[in-house]
Amino acid sequence: MTSVIKDRALLTFCVAAALLVFAPQAGAAGRAKIAAGQVAAGQIALLRNDGRRPTIAPQRLSLSAGRANAYAAFSVPKAWAGKPIELTLRSNSNVRVSVTVVRAGRLRYLRWPTRPRSVGKAVNVKLRATGATPLELPQLPAGRVVLEIRTRSRAVISGTLQIALKRSSSAPVTGAPSSGSDQEPGAGGEGSGGSDPGTQPDTPELPIDGTPSAPDPPADSGTQPDTPELPIDGTPSAPDPPADPSSPFADLLPQLIGAPSVSAAALTEASGLAESALNPGVYWTHNDSGDRARLFAIDAATGALRATFELPGVTATDWEDLAIAPDADGNDAFYIADIGDNRAGRSSVKIYRAAEPTLPAAGGSAVTINAGAVSSQRLTYPGGPRDAESLAVGADRALTIISKREAQVGVYRLADPKFIGGNSQLESIGQLPLTWVVGASASQDGSFVLIKTASSVLGYAIASDESVAEALVRGGAGENLPYNAEPQGESVAAALAGRGHATISEGISQPLQQWRW
Repeated sequence: MTSVIKDRALLTFCVAAALLVFAPQAGAAGRAKIAAGQVAAGQIALLRNDGRRPTIAPQRLSLSAGRANAYAAFSVPKAWAGKPIELTLRSNSNVRVSVTVVRAGRLRYLRWPTRPRSVGKAVNVKLRATGATPLELPQLPAGRVVLEIRTRSRAVISGTLQIALKRSSSAPVTGAPSSGSDQEPGAGGEGSGGSDPGTQPDTPELPIDGTPSAPDPPADSGTQPDTPELPIDGTPSAPDPPADPSSPFADLLPQLIGAPSVSAAALTEASGLAESALNPGVYWTHNDSGDRARLFAIDAATGALRATFELPGVTATDWEDLAIAPDADGNDAFYIADIGDNRAGRSSVKIYRAAEPTLPAAGGSAVTINAGAVSSQRLTYPGGPRDAESLAVGADRALTIISKREAQVGVYRLADPKFIGGNSQLESIGQLPLTWVVGASASQDGSFVLIKTASSVLGYAIASDESVAEALVRGGAGENLPYNAEPQGESVAAALAGRGHATISEGISQPLQQWRW
């Protein structure tokens, strides 16, 4: 999911909201305890100083002294607190790396060259190309932990970074504490301890939105666990609130369970995604504007095209999102959102509904299936047209649409869609402190709803007495969930069962990234 990026000596600013996607506490009541030796996967980012954005959750980390450091964020279960924990690393060459636990808080930006403050001493280890190297970490507290991985040379760290309780039968740990935990690795070449001439530590950096920010304050070598944390831009932030054990997001241990490249040649601008209710192991998606009215069934394990679902007689003006939910008779149906309106000039938009078909068994050639009856619901917004790309259909079949590009996007709802071809006006429910919202999806069990922005996936718990739209407005900015940076990701699908989601980007042969948390 990532590639080795050539070094360039340019100063950059890197958004890390997608990096720090984890809950502050784990081990919620009523859930199974973490067994000894069970692994915990976290969000990973490769922070660069060569003009490129960070790579989030890569399988291969291309490290380079002074130009690329790796950061891995984990949610440590309460059962692991204070116990020996191992991090296992693999490398393509013999190289020495340094791993440090850092104090990061909730960061909006992870900017070079300033790093988060170290907590304790670094652990050094020499990786060998012949196999995996276990590294015992300092005792970790429960909750959010961020590890920084540095090198004075160049190396490719391969495999998914995971932590696990140390087993008694494990090989001796090769790492040893270092007294120089806060020293920045040099960048004057392989093995060099010199500084990187491309960095400008005394110059204020510009985030990607172009807004100037103040120079970073001097690093604090000590820790102050009882005081609010200072993010690296020097702005105070309040301590994270304790996790609500009843929330679907209270016990996050993110795991990327699959990311096959989608091989459907006709799928070039994926702009909607939903997990199939009738066909296990299948996701449905569609193109953005410019294609005819059709859906694509994608095999979740292989990325292969299973079927094309054609909707004869239907016009695809600007299809932007897709949901699968029961219709009025309780049968699983597609809800296709023809709601895109870049210039906010459409007097009305449409939602199409059609029954989901049952597909032939996997293994054969892709098939083409024509839809039967297709019904529609025409919608207007209060106050005039809006551009929108996000549709969520709740367990009550209510339609919820979130606008796209305002500074604070609007949440709109139609409580009782009839799908008899008439026109209905949406109800304005409120606003969200978000912009550039490009996708949405409600879980089938009605416990949570997800929003996809240009750079993140956000989760909102739904209470038993509220609608999807009400949960969104109450939830504000939502909870950050695991997300891999994509070229142009506009789709999110809530997992059909359990806790998780999937995303896919526009483009050819993009990965269908599937998370469980």
